[in-house]
Amino acid sequence: MPALSTTSELADRLLGERIVLLARELDDDVAAETCARLILLAAEDPRREMTLQVLSPGGSPVAAMAVHDTIRALGVDVVTVAIGSLAGPVPFLVASGTAGKRFALPHAAFLPSADGQARGAHPGDVRVRADHLTRRREEIDTLTATYCGRALPDDARDRWLSAADAVSLGLVDHVRGSDS
Repeated sequence: MPALSTTSELADRLLGERIVLLARELDDDVAAETCARLILLAAEDPRREMTLQVLSPGGSPVAAMAVHDTIRALGVDVVTVAIGSLAGPVPFLVASGTAGKRFALPHAAFLPSADGQARGAHPGDVRVRADHLTRRREEIDTLTATYCGRALPDDARDRWLSAADAVSLGLVDHVRGSDS
């Protein structure tokens, strides 16, 4: 299979698999693009389900409602999959998929906020986001220790690690293209 050289080629390839990827902050332009892709897939085959993969830090509630209304009006099953962290009105989009076909990957996280202000506009929001990032960092540290067979040393975050350092710590197994 040839390498995909542009974002457009990647999006086209995903569309061929009936997958729409929403992986940016949701504004009117992103909503219009997402709606257009969903409508195109429904028009191509109104009986086959499609998948909306969602990884977005949040955005406009108005744009979210446009995507929601499109999903609900298509008349075709829309599988929704949450990947990564979703904030603001974006978790609502995952919930708007076809009942029984709404998924979250194991480390997906949700910070629902109907007003779209999940960016620390209120002091309480800053604390909620900081707590979330702390928990996510702890999860990453725990999983890294599992994959490496041991916890990384405390100073590992204080410096850039070379590829050889990564091998010695168990982050990777091999350095490709090296003589060793």
